[in-house]
Amino acid sequence: MTGRPARASSRDAILRVFAEHVARHGYADTSLGDIAGELGLSKGTIVHHFRSKEALLGELHEAYFARRFAEARFILAELEDPVARLVAMIYALLAAHRDDRAASLACLRELIRYFEGELHDFVRKQRVDYTQIVVDILRDGAQRGVLQTTDPRMTAFHIFGMCNYAWTWYHPDGPQSVEEIAGRFARELLGGLVGTPDAGAALDDRITEAITTVQRAPGRLPSVEGAASRPVGVPGAR
Repeated sequence: MTGRPARASSRDAILRVFAEHVARHGYADTSLGDIAGELGLSKGTIVHHFRSKEALLGELHEAYFARRFAEARFILAELEDPVARLVAMIYALLAAHRDDRAASLACLRELIRYFEGELHDFVRKQRVDYTQIVVDILRDGAQRGVLQTTDPRMTAFHIFGMCNYAWTWYHPDGPQSVEEIAGRFARELLGGLVGTPDAGAALDDRITEAITTVQRAPGRLPSVEGAASRPVGVPGAR
């Protein structure tokens, strides 16, 4: 593999290539030497920026969650309706599998590595804090009478399980766009939470508003070319 330009010695480039290798090969089979070789650097340069491979994994996770929290803050600032906020969070989680794919795969597939060692406390806090955002949205919706859930935390776990494990089956070049999948997930989930299996045009408007809001978030990684312009409706074959 040919080396990248010298400017690729930046921390961001190292993190990006590390994420690509972990996503492709797994953490155990990723070596700092492989990353250095792809970037045309010495292994010592990477160690200079990052103390160890575990420290590199920690910074990858920190950068990844910084992007997710930034999206969440934008969603809360731009949308007042709990239903639209919930749909936006679902879309943001799913869109990360496409637009932030390498980091998403690296962080989610290696999750078990965070259960022990020096990364445990930091990663656990990030996950707890991010989960709480969705719990608070659900609780707010229940208090306003627009969402029906007696256990917002358990419902949040349902949503994360539905979205986070999309990495096991979703492919950016597959038959359904992230926008279509998010629309379907939202309709099927909200059909139970709102209590109306067919919410009609009002729910369609909320889904569209939520998705377009996330797409406007500052600093968000660009979507795969053409993907964000695809219809938001129910999934169908391309």
